Formats: sequence, structure tokens, C-alpha cells
Amino acid sequence: MRKFLYNLSYTVLPVWLFFVGMAVYLWAIDDNSGDLMRLGLIDSGPEYSDSICTRLLPEVYYTGLDDDSVLRQDNCDVLVIGDSFSHGGGVGKQGDYVNYLAHESGRKVVVFTPQDPTLSSPMQIAFDLLNLNRIDSTNVKNLVVQEVERYLVDRHCGFVTNHTSIPRVEKPEQEAAPEPEQSPSPLLRVKDFLFYHLFGANPILKANLSRPVFGGAQPDVLYFYNEDVKLGFDVTPKNRQLVVDCYRQVIDAARQRGVNLILLVAGDKYDMYQNYIVDNPYPAKTLNEDIQQWMAPEMDRFVFSKQVLGPYIEQGVKDVYLFNDTHWSPASSHLIAAEIIKKLK
Repeated sequence: MRKFLYNLSYTVLPVWLFFVGMAVYLWAIDDNSGDLMRLGLIDSGPEYSDSICTRLLPEVYYTGLDDDSVLRQDNCDVLVIGDSFSHGGGVGKQGDYVNYLAHESGRKVVVFTPQDPTLSSPMQIAFDLLNLNRIDSTNVKNLVVQEVERYLVDRHCGFVTNHTSIPRVEKPEQEAAPEPEQSPSPLLRVKDFLFYHLFGANPILKANLSRPVFGGAQPDVLYFYNEDVKLGFDVTPKNRQLVVDCYRQVIDAARQRGVNLILLVAGDKYDMYQNYIVDNPYPAKTLNEDIQQWMAPEMDRFVFSKQVLGPYIEQGVKDVYLFNDTHWSPASSHLIAAEIIKKLK
């Protein structure tokens, strides 16, 4: 028995301690990094996030709503439908453009939150609310629909006009609702860390930049999600027409209901910084410019983050987008909100 325990102490115990130590380390870096670092299991330290959070507004002014049936029961100046950029992506709701929109405009802003805003199509939800007579000019004056560039083409290609109700995922009554954004088990995180670092399969890509564009310890290094260079390229003529048709359907529905529609396209982080990547091995992304060409007659309805924020990057402003995250910074949220306010009625 003693020999067995002796052998155990030299074999299983070190391996077990290694995994426990790795799990603790990954838990620590999970707690101080943006979504890119959490997904890629990269330690960026708490200092950068802490410096960004000093610019937040002191209070969240807007309200959230997840039941479309009660939209008719109240009025709001601005209804927002979007993905993570409209739901506190980055440094939380205090730093997103919706908070600045409500704070700076002095209007009542309501965010419609479907069951899973990260997976839902904002344009589909907007069309359904309009087409099913959940909203019109009597209860919503302005409708802001925000989409991230990365998934725009796929979501538009899946757009339909035949819904008879807002799609919902039904859960068994006995089944408890899962916690939002549940993290994988500690052992799975350790497995991912080893796999990413030993086999180069990390979903987060890294590129050197020609000049510093971020604060912190790596001002000239770009971290971005690999889907930024997988989705939104080489749009076929058929898919281009589906993108345009989706826009037209939602624009026509808003026009019929008397609602002022504002379409916000959030550029991918790669798209925003692609011109500064040294010896860029990835193709150029032009989806923002393509949409402007396809939808030229309706450009007054659009706000493109690339158009708004790109000049600041060119001028040398740092942290236009976040170093450790896929989203723009609170300072950029302020600029985006100002552009939306110009289009409010």
C-alpha cells in the first residue's frame, strides 16, 4: 500500500495538481478580460479593463423589455433591437451606445430583448414586430435596428415574411432556465487551453499593426475573432439580392406603420483595423462599402460605425474599439449615439 501511495505521489498527483492549477489560472484570467480574451483563454490583465471603465456613465437610463405583447401598453420615443452591441457588449450596459442615446437625447429608450439576443436576427425581429402590428407610430416613434457586420449576410439570407407570431423557444415547465452565458467546466477550459496553445487552434487571431492604436501593454497588436475573416466575403449575386430584399421589406414595413427606422451596422473589429495590419494575410473586407452601394437610395436611414469611427482611428485616437474585446469602447458609443440622435424624429 505504501509503495502504491509512493508511486501515486509521483504520477497521478502531479498531473492532478497541474490541472487544478491551470483551472485556477483560467478562472482568474476569465475574470479580468474582454470577450476575446475569455474565448481565446488569453490573459490581458485587469489594468486595461479598469482604465476603460473609468469612462462609463454613472447610471443605466434605459429599460429592457422581453415580452412583445406588452409593447402596445406603453409608448416610447426610441425602441432598440440589436445584438450584443445593443445589450451591454464590451464593458457592460453603462458603456454601450443605448445608454448614451438615452442619456444624451433625454428621450425614453426601450430595448427589446428576445430570449437570446446574441443568436437572433435583429432585422427579422423588427419586421415581425411591425408586420404583426406590435408597434406603429402610435406607440413607437423611432426604431433603431442594429446588426453586427459578421453575421449580417447569413441573417438576411434566412429572413422570412410568413411568421404569425414572434418565434419563441418553449421550455418544459419542470426544467429550470439555464444561467445566461454558462461557462464550460474547469476541465474543459484546461483542455481548450492546451489544444489552443499546442495545436494552434485558437479562435482568436492575432496580428501586428503598423502603429499603436490601443492603450495598455500591447498598443500595436490586434486581437480579433476568426469569424471576422470567414463571414461576409465573396457575397454571391443571389445572396446580395437577399440582403437587399431583407432591408427593403423592413424599410417598407416601417414606412407603412409610420415609424422612423434607423439602421445601425456595427463593423467587425478586423474590418475597422484591416488597413493597419502589417503584411496582412487575410482578404480585404468591403461589406460596409457594398451595402452603401446596394442601398444607396436609403442611405439617410443608415449609420455605419466604420464611417463614424474610422476617421478617429486614422487620426491616432486609441481604443476606438476595445483591445481585448470585439466591441467598441464607451467613448465610441458616445459618438455612435450622437449620429443616431441626428436621425431621430
